[in-house]
Amino acid sequence: MDLSLTDEQRDLRDAVGSLLAKQVDSAAVRAAMESPLGRDERLWAQLTGELGLTTLAVPEAQGGAGATFAEVAVVLEEVGASLLPAPYASTVVVAEVLARFGGADLLPALVDGAVGALALIEPGDRSWPPRVGCTASPGAAGPLLTGTKAAVADGGSADVLLVAAVNGEGEALFAVADDAPGLTRADVPLLDRTRRAADLALVGVPAVRVGGADAVAFARDVAAVAAACEAAGTARRALERTVEHLRTRVQFGRALGSFQALRHRAADLFTAVEAAASTARYAALVVASAPEELPVVAPLAKVVCAQTLADVAGEAIQLHGGIAITWEHDAHLWLKRAAHVQHTGGSAEQLRRVLAPAAGL
Repeated sequence: MDLSLTDEQRDLRDAVGSLLAKQVDSAAVRAAMESPLGRDERLWAQLTGELGLTTLAVPEAQGGAGATFAEVAVVLEEVGASLLPAPYASTVVVAEVLARFGGADLLPALVDGAVGALALIEPGDRSWPPRVGCTASPGAAGPLLTGTKAAVADGGSADVLLVAAVNGEGEALFAVADDAPGLTRADVPLLDRTRRAADLALVGVPAVRVGGADAVAFARDVAAVAAACEAAGTARRALERTVEHLRTRVQFGRALGSFQALRHRAADLFTAVEAAASTARYAALVVASAPEELPVVAPLAKVVCAQTLADVAGEAIQLHGGIAITWEHDAHLWLKRAAHVQHTGGSAEQLRRVLAPAAGL
């Protein structure tokens, strides 16, 4: 499988990267973190409306660009590199699931800039895959969901929620509208303040069935791939900034980058970042063309990219020296993002336990 970017993907990467470089600097990230919704609404409208980035993989017949998740992954890397505070990953995962399992009536809202969120985790559940306690009971007009979901990424502002619940056939995935009766949300503070999350309480909430257990598993795996792509982008940017510091910072009359020990550390990080980027891109291509491989590829990609980001973020703090522990520097944001990625969507140990039997080990 060829992991190099096509000409169109390079153009997409350059266009998105250029836009985010101009509009999402450190000051903009911090301003968005403090805003009510945790994002720049004007920029979000530009990304979703003018550029249509949240519906790249949605078929043209349903208002999307008709691309694949490989193109979405290109954007996810740039979003991760900029630490963009916006519900991009959550929304593209929902769009991918709906496009694959038949949510034609829900996709127009996403095309128009709505926010999507995936609700899998139950409060207090430490298992992976998560145990589903939310139930779907028959109602006069369709299924009614009752239960709770914890720390749903972008769940507080989501317009379209995909909720895992159990009905008479087992696990299934259901779509819930933001204004559905019986739905309440409570914001949850996170270590990574560029992210937003909310707890959901559902009491007889009307829903629409999207798919069965296969839809739940697919959504979970695509979310892992999206997290891997973002993490690879964040690791790349953290390394770029660190190398630039080593080139320009002078100590003992020499640039730090001239010291062999520091050059070796940077070279090791570069190798790890390139490997993570290749892993994330392969996983994105699997989403697009070979989803039957996802049970193995998705957890593997998240484990590799999450660990790489943690390694790069930790080394970045060391290699930047004292400046990296100040609030004004972005190093603490990289480290908090790394911790967030490692501890959401399954830990490395949990994902390895899932990965091993799926890979026949």
